[in-house]
Amino acid sequence: MVSLPHVIGVDVPAASRPPFGGPLDWLGLSLFGVGLALETAADLQKWQFKQDPANRGLFCDVGVWQLSQHPNWVGNATLWLGIAILNTPTLLSGDDGTLRTVARLVGAAASPLFLAALFYAQATDVIAPTAALAEKRYGADPRFRAYVESTPLLVPNLESVRRFMGGDQ
Repeated sequence: MVSLPHVIGVDVPAASRPPFGGPLDWLGLSLFGVGLALETAADLQKWQFKQDPANRGLFCDVGVWQLSQHPNWVGNATLWLGIAILNTPTLLSGDDGTLRTVARLVGAAASPLFLAALFYAQATDVIAPTAALAEKRYGADPRFRAYVESTPLLVPNLESVRRFMGGDQ
């Protein structure tokens, strides 16, 4: 499901595909890079946090974890959105008619929409008890309470970006 933009793009004959280098190519590649960097940084920073014995039993609120309560999921969704955008010029090309082009775009759009819905459902306990487990483990910690109240669930906001950049210590 997540690779639909790329898988659907393979259906477009090679002769119909535009050359790489247009604005959507660079936007998609940039979003892919930002998403990969964010997801990697989130996983690395959380792993490093947990390796420090002084942090035993504490929740991770350092680095990119100041931006969002789930920056790893945001990074993953951004990465796949980048792949969808990167494939858009190919999905728009081809000599097979407008209806088929629209079908390709709608099918490809299912990927980032699915990921957004999946991660939101996980973060809000619709499909997994993520929030409930964190509440059970850290709910008595006043720092955790403040973190949950001040840090966006998924998408960073201006305040969390300012905090991350060091403007609100």
